Amino acid sequence: MSVARYAYVYARIRARLGDMLTDRDLRALVDARKEDFIAALMDTPYKVSLTKENLTEIDAHMIEKAMKQELIYQYLMVIRSTEASLRDFMIELFRRFEVMNMKAIIRAKAGAAGTTESVLLFPVEPLFKDYRSVLATDSVEEAIKHFEEPYRAALEASIPEYKRSNRILDLENALDRVLFGAIYSSKEHLRRADREIVEKLIGTELDIANILTLLRCKEEGIAVADMERYFMPYSYAFDPDVDAVRDAISADSISSAIQLLPDCPYKSVLSDAIPHYEEQKSLLPFELALRRYSFVWIRKAMFGYPIDIGTVLGYLYLKELEIRNICTIAVCKENELPAEETLKLMISDKM
Repeated sequence: MSVARYAYVYARIRARLGDMLTDRDLRALVDARKEDFIAALMDTPYKVSLTKENLTEIDAHMIEKAMKQELIYQYLMVIRSTEASLRDFMIELFRRFEVMNMKAIIRAKAGAAGTTESVLLFPVEPLFKDYRSVLATDSVEEAIKHFEEPYRAALEASIPEYKRSNRILDLENALDRVLFGAIYSSKEHLRRADREIVEKLIGTELDIANILTLLRCKEEGIAVADMERYFMPYSYAFDPDVDAVRDAISADSISSAIQLLPDCPYKSVLSDAIPHYEEQKSLLPFELALRRYSFVWIRKAMFGYPIDIGTVLGYLYLKELEIRNICTIAVCKENELPAEETLKLMISDKM
């Protein structure tokens, strides 16, 4: 696709770049008093989405609902502003939210995500099925019967393993394999330069997913043979099949597993987070460190030249991270966490 064919979608994205919150804007939200937070949030470009929820005080649940609607709106804006192979690819990428909805429903039915009433789904109905009615089903198996193909068949094939292991990860992995298989198939229709950017951006996302899978499995004491089936078959700079990674998989602790990883962009990021992990006894410092690394690269991809798919995807991913930060701040405000604790949970290169 030529630069000229990106002109319309880029113009629409560029018109919205000025609306993105700066680190100073986010810090102001973090520092706002609890009673002033809604007013501060209403003073951002998200006012239109938030006004629909009639918020008068902090309600993290309703703020998340408004933010999810806003994110979907931004994706649909991009999809409707593209054409040909890029539009087809963007639709496949948009399926991520359909899959997130199915995962949320499965977790709720398995009793791993609070009450059914607390589950918030992305409003994907303009392109995909509305699964809200599935929340009323009585079990994981019954919910799966209501999902569309090709997801239903993949999930049904994974049910025996799920029952054996009692791990939702078996079902989530089945969904991810279908999703990213479709995304990787769709990218083959892009021009080579765009395809290489997609492979790096999506591949980095899957690298992070595979690394976090490794760490979670180590934490839960999952056997090596079981662990290997959870890795996604797509990657960019982290290959689960190389000898060094296999050594890490067999390590006797999370810290030693990280030290055994091959030299790759993620090793130093993870190593720096080890002290925080040992202090908190939580994998969250590793996830945040990896997300922050990804944030820096995505921002560079967005402002590349000439205009390419990196500009489009970079905008959407940065918008997603911005919305995640807002939801994090809202939860922290609702629970009266101090500003310094809130900042530790945010994704930015300066926080």
